[in-house]
Amino acid sequence: MRGRLQQGRRELVVGWALCAVASLVYLLTADRSASWWDCGEFITTSHTLQVGHPPGAPVYQLIAHLFSLLAGHNLALVAPLCNALSALAGGFTVMLLFWTAVLLWPSPRRFPLGALVGALCYLFSDTVWFSAVESEVYSLAMLVAAALVWIMLRWEQRGDDRRLLLVALLLGLGLGVHLLVLLTAPTLLYVFIRAGGFRRPGWGRVALFGALFFLLGLTPYAIIPIRAAAGTPINEGNPSTPETFRKYLARDQYEKAPLYPRMWRQRDSDQRNYRDWTYDTTGIGANAVYYFSYQFGYMYCRYLMYNFAGREAVYHTASYNPHTRRFAVERHHYIAIFILPALLAIYGLLSMRRRTRRQYWLVMLLFLFGGVLLNLYLNHPCYEPRERDYAYVLSFYAVSLWIAAGAQALWECPRLKQWLSALLLALAPLTMAVGNWPDHDRSRNHATHDIAMAHLQPCRPDAILLTLGDNDTFPLWYLLHVEQQRPDITLYNINLTGVRRSLSIIRDNLGQRPIYLSQYAYARFGALFEGHLRCIGLCWEVTPEPVAIGSEKAIPDLQWHITPTEHLDPVSASFLNHWNRNLPATE
Repeated sequence: MRGRLQQGRRELVVGWALCAVASLVYLLTADRSASWWDCGEFITTSHTLQVGHPPGAPVYQLIAHLFSLLAGHNLALVAPLCNALSALAGGFTVMLLFWTAVLLWPSPRRFPLGALVGALCYLFSDTVWFSAVESEVYSLAMLVAAALVWIMLRWEQRGDDRRLLLVALLLGLGLGVHLLVLLTAPTLLYVFIRAGGFRRPGWGRVALFGALFFLLGLTPYAIIPIRAAAGTPINEGNPSTPETFRKYLARDQYEKAPLYPRMWRQRDSDQRNYRDWTYDTTGIGANAVYYFSYQFGYMYCRYLMYNFAGREAVYHTASYNPHTRRFAVERHHYIAIFILPALLAIYGLLSMRRRTRRQYWLVMLLFLFGGVLLNLYLNHPCYEPRERDYAYVLSFYAVSLWIAAGAQALWECPRLKQWLSALLLALAPLTMAVGNWPDHDRSRNHATHDIAMAHLQPCRPDAILLTLGDNDTFPLWYLLHVEQQRPDITLYNINLTGVRRSLSIIRDNLGQRPIYLSQYAYARFGALFEGHLRCIGLCWEVTPEPVAIGSEKAIPDLQWHITPTEHLDPVSASFLNHWNRNLPATE
């Protein structure tokens, strides 16, 4: 009994140590401000409790709001604190993965080195690390998913039905973070059935209370129609009535992908793109080829290999010359090779199938529903505007559990010297850490903040700024609503406002208020104002009087933080290339 207690205490200490190490790694490499895509929106709507894009993330908003309050009057700390939420959630997920691996693959005689290796490989994997250093929902959603699986296994071990009520509550709360939490339901049901849950006395009463606790977990969704009815400045979909709230939850504003055909979207470039992936096949065969080559191969297996086999990574460095007001953006390639985790995962999968079928099917269900079946359901169009690897992070969690099983089997293999086994197992997470660190360290990254400021700073007082996409809108929302930069500027997103309404805003205010188009809005609608556009900063001013197109206004006081050692993402590099192209003259 004493040995078992000591073993449990050891695993407890190692788990908390892993949590501390993972949290420290993520905090050290976290972005110091808002990042691209939805991050600026999440920070803004969380700090000010406004209504973001459907179907909402009220639980994430409430927790991030509490983190943002720690900033006090220093509004520049709001974004780092929201990023810290993801970092800490990632750290706790690593801890739960270690404890889950110990439960799945107990080793009473030896140190659970396999669980340690699996947790570290998850810590340093590409997708997990990327989500843990920015204000997105996926890191927190994975914490809830990992907690659900671990608590369910503990219930199976101890038989305390109160844990089932906690699972029901967390499942409801998790849906208020992200719907990927729902993908754990088949695994939870499998554990319940194999533990004889339906044969336990009083299971109907537990089910009834479980349903009540699940509904209790859904109650944070009430803040969405409440805040929408208050008329918040950011109010996407305005879900203030029962009908609009239903449409908001159902994501009616987005395209719905059917399960078939696989080549469902029919935009101008789609037919050409389809031909690239179907190799001139037609009919049902073309759909099958497209699925296996693009959707399953390119949009899932590629991400799987990115995380556990290695990838050719691309990053940029940028330096700013204040005299010429130009950027030198250089592109670098390097190959991160860490095939060991993938080999350990395959070995672990085979070892679990041979030695413990019960645990094999548990992890397999996580992998299938979090990866292969989800990929089939999402039915990706050709092409996506950004990488979608974050959608499959639950399946990468399952692969990390296979790595833990493979590492433990290798550690216990009598044919290998222990020093050789330890060396191989140490190399797996070490090569991932070394290979991925340069591409995931955003601690010096000011590009998103600076580029957003370069949209606002040049605008004249009381200006109207029209944007088009996520990356020229959400960082500006963050600056306007969180940091309170240039509150005199009125921002309209054309996609949300509507094209006709946006054009009428320009027509009604031209000559009365300064009007500007972002780079994306200029690329789409600039031809409508030919001869009446002047490039200023990263915007284009719409002028009442004709001007020479491309003429620019000097902005000597524009501030940039970018240093020669800063790694840039392709989105930032694209904006800076716009800057260089649109400023041909120097003073």
